[in-house]
Amino acid sequence: MIRHSTKSIIAAAALVSGLSACRNVAPAFGSSNASARANADDLFGGISERFTNVQRTPKFTVARRKLGQNALIPSVIFNDTSVWTAWADTTRALTIDGEFANNRYLFSARPWPASRADTPGDSRHFIQLKRLRENQFEWITNVDITAGRIKPDEFANVINALLRSAENRTSADLRNDYRTNFPRATASLGRLFSLDTILTTRDSESATSIMLGIRLNPDGIKKTMPDFSKYLDKYVTPSKYRALVTDKRGGRWIEINGDDNYMTLKLRSIDGHFAPLNGRVRPIPNDLQITSDFTTKILFFTVGYAKLVGDVTVIDSNQERGWFIRFTQEPDWRLPSPVSVMIHTPLRRPFEGSGSTFRLVLRDTPTAPTIISRHTTTVVQESAILRFIGKLGATAMGDFVGKSEAEENRFSAEVFAALAQDIKAILQ
Repeated sequence: MIRHSTKSIIAAAALVSGLSACRNVAPAFGSSNASARANADDLFGGISERFTNVQRTPKFTVARRKLGQNALIPSVIFNDTSVWTAWADTTRALTIDGEFANNRYLFSARPWPASRADTPGDSRHFIQLKRLRENQFEWITNVDITAGRIKPDEFANVINALLRSAENRTSADLRNDYRTNFPRATASLGRLFSLDTILTTRDSESATSIMLGIRLNPDGIKKTMPDFSKYLDKYVTPSKYRALVTDKRGGRWIEINGDDNYMTLKLRSIDGHFAPLNGRVRPIPNDLQITSDFTTKILFFTVGYAKLVGDVTVIDSNQERGWFIRFTQEPDWRLPSPVSVMIHTPLRRPFEGSGSTFRLVLRDTPTAPTIISRHTTTVVQESAILRFIGKLGATAMGDFVGKSEAEENRFSAEVFAALAQDIKAILQ
């Protein structure tokens, strides 16, 4: 229910402020300084443009608002011509292009896909709604964003360099590194985040355990971004969350905990590769599980879930690198007492059959730029309980859309532009 990009920024800050802002990471973006500089500029510069002066055509403005309000009760919009750009007997579709020009990033709803996105930061969005039964609908979304010239293998090298950058180094070494070599990114992120803790411990197997503690400080942007600060205070400050990545042998690989605006990230690495937090050093398997808990407060209600389990497949091919996650187990819901008496069967529907899926990859196409591709599927069964949850979600979205969103976009654009500038300076 919290804005997805807000959660992404908070999670990304853990790596950006603690690991990626180390000098030795910059050359990993390419096979030479020149290619690394170009790849990083494409990637971070394109993302920065994606958040710069964001505007939407009237058609998409209306469609976006109605989709956000009715995602859990899609029958309301199924026959609404103001939402869709394509129709069939049992399906509706919305196609959106996102492109940067004239110092603005414009999202446009179109009746058909535009030409292939070639410029870094350009995006193509596809949303499909299919009626399965009278009260059951399937959502399919696909978002492709152009990442520029960086290849999946080069991005994997960046991840390896991120991990290796913290190995066998003290907290003081790491802090001096990112403050000296990434001054713009440090200042930009520092308005909202502080890296309170860096702990690195080398063990008898020569692996390094890493713990980062990142504090979110909404008051730090209160003067320059008051509405975004207010939104974070209202929805993020009361949030509690936990995520644990494990394998079938009981190995724990990554652990994230968050409460009261403080997030900790724990991992272990050796020579730039993940190692289990418990047990002897071994390669990370391709089949993993992620278990997460999350609660927040909306209006007077505390809502969320516990023990949401996703089966993770690591995608590692010649053309793609990323993750595929399938959710087939209903979590334990955290719902307010007014809805505790309602029938909960519809909450089980997204996890039945093939479940709900999330796929995120970096895709290499020989004759085109690299694409960041995100694909999701889920099924909803309309009911009174989903109407209640949907209204809560619409409340949170209503508080975000407008000034708060514009300020969040500006913050994101400035952070990624700062990263691009710092890497360019290192690789001159």
